[in-house]
Amino acid sequence: MSIEKINAQMVGLPPSWMSRMVSKSGAFGNAEEIKKILGEPIPQIVDPKDLPPELAAFFAPKGLLDRIRKKLAMISRKKGGKILPAKNTIASVDDEDNVYVGVDFLAQYGDDENLIAGILAHEWGHMMSDLPKNVDWSNMSYEDLHAIRRDEEGDADGFAGRAMFLMGYSIESMIEFLAENDRRRKEKKLPCHKYHNHATRRAILKESYEAEKRAMEVARRLFFSGKNTTGPKIGKIIGAG
Repeated sequence: MSIEKINAQMVGLPPSWMSRMVSKSGAFGNAEEIKKILGEPIPQIVDPKDLPPELAAFFAPKGLLDRIRKKLAMISRKKGGKILPAKNTIASVDDEDNVYVGVDFLAQYGDDENLIAGILAHEWGHMMSDLPKNVDWSNMSYEDLHAIRRDEEGDADGFAGRAMFLMGYSIESMIEFLAENDRRRKEKKLPCHKYHNHATRRAILKESYEAEKRAMEVARRLFFSGKNTTGPKIGKIIGAG
């Protein structure tokens, strides 16, 4: 499923919440910090020394997050930045390609490697974005800003589906996690402007996963003519295109 790129027109009045945040002091009032993740403040970073051992292990060299990071770097040719523990987030990424992973999320879902891989792959998809960096988005209207966000989130879901197949993970945990979040949002009657609806996100993940699977099957048929035939290893590099 393709998501058409939306022209980022720099028109309209600035969202009032962004104007208020920029006018304040500290991280929430720093326009550079806000621009990093397209209109949202970066999460609160947690000192790894303050984490319990079972959570600190996720962020250690050769820990689970590092192993997934290496797989994503290999298939995308995108090294990425640091992986940092944070509060008040599931995961997010900034313009320097640092990935912030929520410690509360890991405490609850740390035994589901498929889900964690999907969350990191989604954030890696944002690194592959062709949106210009170092842009002040504060002069955009709500409608334009939300349209860009939905487009970007859809592209990140598409990358995640393809990457999860290549890394050998299932997408089912990711889909169920998104469904549960969607149910909670509806129960609380909360609006959601920056994401496509759950049915669309599920379709993007499934279609991208299956598309990558089909591509690999075609490659195998082209390179291998029989069950006893040997040949080169088949690899697939995900690029920005």
